[in-house]
Amino acid sequence: MVSFCERLRVERTRLGLNQTDFAALAGVTKKTQMLYEAGERVPDANYLAAIAEAGADLSFIVTGQKNTATPSAAAWAPIDSEKLGRIIEMLEAAAKQAGRRWPAKKLAETATDIYNALGDDQGFDQPRVERILKLVVNR
Repeated sequence: MVSFCERLRVERTRLGLNQTDFAALAGVTKKTQMLYEAGERVPDANYLAAIAEAGADLSFIVTGQKNTATPSAAAWAPIDSEKLGRIIEMLEAAAKQAGRRWPAKKLAETATDIYNALGDDQGFDQPRVERILKLVVNR
């Protein structure tokens, strides 16, 4: 049987994040993340909420059962093209500053991931977006 700490690592890997980036996203240190994945510490509810917001499947992590529920059509909201456009512009600027250039497909996928990570926030929290961009560009 796969343990909680192993499922946590599997889910982090599925999301394409290293321990440093996943820890930062969840508001903990890399060392703390390592302790969680080693089974030497147990994360709190704030950590779990943060990784769920980033797309982690908490059902799988906690119980070992994948979340197979699909959202209803009513759960899908139209894409805010202005918000997505601003994310793309910010991502391109951050990549350029870091000396990186991504193919259009990778840029679109990354911008979509960031858009989804921001969730249903009505406002556009620029500092939060910039923190996410730094994590993405530097991975």
